[in-house]
Amino acid sequence: MTEYEDWYESEDSPGLSGGSEDTDDDLLPAYLRPVEQAGHTYGTLSYNRRSKCWVVKGDPSVTEMCKRLFPGSAGSKRGEARFTAHRRAVGDLCWLMLRFPLQIKLQDLPLWDKAVGEAREAAIRKERAALMPQSATPPEGTFHGRLRPFQQEGLAFLLTHDRCLLADEMGLGKTVQALACIAATRHFPVLVIPPAHLTRNWQEEASRFLSIDGRPPRIHIIKGLTPYDLPEADVYIMHYLLLRGWKEALKTLPVRAVIFDEIQELRHAGTEKYSAASLLAEQCGHVIGLSGTPIYNTGGEIWNVINILDYHFLGDWESFSREWCYGYGNAVVIKPDLLGDYLRREGLILRRTKQQVLKELPPKRRLVQ
Repeated sequence: MTEYEDWYESEDSPGLSGGSEDTDDDLLPAYLRPVEQAGHTYGTLSYNRRSKCWVVKGDPSVTEMCKRLFPGSAGSKRGEARFTAHRRAVGDLCWLMLRFPLQIKLQDLPLWDKAVGEAREAAIRKERAALMPQSATPPEGTFHGRLRPFQQEGLAFLLTHDRCLLADEMGLGKTVQALACIAATRHFPVLVIPPAHLTRNWQEEASRFLSIDGRPPRIHIIKGLTPYDLPEADVYIMHYLLLRGWKEALKTLPVRAVIFDEIQELRHAGTEKYSAASLLAEQCGHVIGLSGTPIYNTGGEIWNVINILDYHFLGDWESFSREWCYGYGNAVVIKPDLLGDYLRREGLILRRTKQQVLKELPPKRRLVQ
């Protein structure tokens, strides 16, 4: 069994097993390791279930620091700071509490323990990814196809990052790599969201490449804006134009993974389509975005795309536009290369061009019609 087979065979702790002798505790950064509660506390920490955010109340010294540290919290009223319950924010909060210990409210302790556990898992997953082989092959029997070396690297990337964007140029097999990942992790049922004209293509590709327990996958194409009782299936396919009608029903759909094909369709926030996609991504453990052209025009729309994959990874819009663009509300990214390097380094995006993998591509075929 290979290290990646070890990875996707582990159902209880996906992504945390591997071929390294390092233990999980060894891979944890110091600020995420357990610490003893200090005697003096600077305030309280609680969870607001309505707005799904953490709330710090206490001394001005700690709330002022929170407002500098957490995007979106600057608008909180005096004496408190509110910010999104994101696993990265939870990690930063653990770091802050080393300097300013907080008293966690008793009713919120289980939620805090869960949040810290998710932050630790994300940190360990990132460290494990650096130790894993740079290529992977899907398991025999569940995937019928042969991946080229650069596609094996893409599969390794998708396996070690649970929320990410595969941005290979058109024609490099993003669909096949995503299906290979689903076959490897066995995250069925999976929901695929493509543009309307690619619905049939996904149905054909899933039938061609996937096999579940020795049988073809059960595929259901969702039709119409009016929700209905869906049959049992391994692969659900629904194009973007239907998202607004299924917004509430998607919350109850028992999918384990979602694939957003041509995710640049979600580059504009504020629509029912975007809202439905955001709610869907929030409830899924594995979210894959596919796009050869994730950035249009000024570049700031990448904030909306990344927000679907990993909410507030780039902070709130005001923070992003202030630091990465030309000022509050401005959507022109000042240094696109620097932003791209950051997203690649953090495991949010992988992109290869045809020129980079030209030697691995088959000879060009010409079809005369």
